[in-house]
Amino acid sequence: MTTLRHLLVVLLTGIALATSARKFLAGALLALFAAASPAGAVSEFGTRDEAVAMVRRVQEMFKKLGPDGTFQAIKRKAPGTIDRDLYAYIVDQNGAVVANGAIPTMTTGTNLWNFRDQNGKYFMREQVAACKAGQGWVDFRWLSPLTQQIDDKSSYIERIGDTTYCIGVGIYRNEQVNENTVAIISGSPSADDTYLQIANDLASVLNDADKLRILPVVGVGGPQNIRDVRYLKGVDIGLTQLSVLNSFRSSNQTLGKYDDKIVYIAKLFNEEVHLIAGRDITSIEQLNGRKVNIDEARSGTSQTMRDVFKRLGIKVEEVNVIQGQALEMLKAGEIAATAYVSGKSAKLISNLKFERGMHFIQVPFSKEISDAEYLPTDLTHDDYPDLIPVGQTIQTIADEVVLIGYNWPKNTDRYRRVQRFVDAFFPKIEEFRKPPNHPKWREVNLAVTVKSWKRFDPAEEWLASARNPDVASLQSDFRQFTSSQQGGAQRGVVSPANSDELFQEFLKWKQSRPGR
Repeated sequence: MTTLRHLLVVLLTGIALATSARKFLAGALLALFAAASPAGAVSEFGTRDEAVAMVRRVQEMFKKLGPDGTFQAIKRKAPGTIDRDLYAYIVDQNGAVVANGAIPTMTTGTNLWNFRDQNGKYFMREQVAACKAGQGWVDFRWLSPLTQQIDDKSSYIERIGDTTYCIGVGIYRNEQVNENTVAIISGSPSADDTYLQIANDLASVLNDADKLRILPVVGVGGPQNIRDVRYLKGVDIGLTQLSVLNSFRSSNQTLGKYDDKIVYIAKLFNEEVHLIAGRDITSIEQLNGRKVNIDEARSGTSQTMRDVFKRLGIKVEEVNVIQGQALEMLKAGEIAATAYVSGKSAKLISNLKFERGMHFIQVPFSKEISDAEYLPTDLTHDDYPDLIPVGQTIQTIADEVVLIGYNWPKNTDRYRRVQRFVDAFFPKIEEFRKPPNHPKWREVNLAVTVKSWKRFDPAEEWLASARNPDVASLQSDFRQFTSSQQGGAQRGVVSPANSDELFQEFLKWKQSRPGR
């Protein structure tokens, strides 16, 4: 792996009927319809797909039982016509109720044509219009038979065959919020503006009324985010650094604990190490034995920097304070340096004014650093125009930010939530790359894998289903690149055995140099 990494740096820098006989037949048919109903549903409330499915079942019922049989079935809440908060109702094209078994006041003949809901909407007129058009969804305020509260409802309407009857089944949108909310644990306002903005971008782009809502949750960052995804009820996904993720697993294994409950959804972007020192420090080696702030003890920065200093053989005296406090301490000469791991251009850094000789110092990309999956990168004037002169480059390293989730069993509610998130997120990756979203989205390539970690199955399946043409294009470019190298100074180095691994390194390299 190390050889490949250094090679890459070199190469690329969801009834009552009349007769008893007919009653028997109707009962048999209704039993058949009931068998087709959703069984063992995990969710407490019905979904849009289930509402459409119930409409279709009642359409089939109408074909078998006729109008009167179907109307009676709905009124007496026959199986297949009601399920949790989902219930079928029939109206005519004059807006009059024909059959409704769930709402007691909706008796046959009740006309709703001139009835306004709490928002002042003539919703029945819209339903009749949708019915005449063939089908459609209509939003309105209505009583929920489960909660006995008037909630936001969305009904799916279809015309019954070539009749003047309309069949409707609706979901209650206030309930859908709980069913379709995905909570993401992000970062701390005092230390990690990148995570918070990334989570807010996810909400801004993906929120879709009652269909999907992303709920950003302020977190501590680092290892605590992993524990929150692993143990905290209500948290579905989270952001963390790869070095922290690997350390989490390593410490578990040291104690004989082999845990497969964390999976990754995607590697997102890189977070650069910003090491700011006082006037008397000119190299990272000079921090040996000195006081260095590595942020709050449970933060991602502290975990990463502890690992980095250990790998470089530099023993610092750790200080654990928030960055604002650390910078004041640095000005006063109370500490020699402060480290901050965040995506460039980090707001906290951009808003700084270097005083009293404060400056960036370089972090070397040594073999020991490379072995830990860190990446080489740099800070330039374009990243921090007020802090780095034109033409100057600060070499540093980057950690990788990974979007993780809990490894829920298939066909569970929580699994479906995260799957719904993936199906919404992956196709919109180009939208995330546009302003005003965080510039770090430009680095994201969904094809990048995370070594030794299992990807969430729906994410893996999405990527394998040819819905990501960029991957094929990149692979083609990569093959051309490796072929061109075979005849040059690197002849024989790139072989079929290591080309897949090198391709992943190639993708990471491209991520660390967006726009170049």
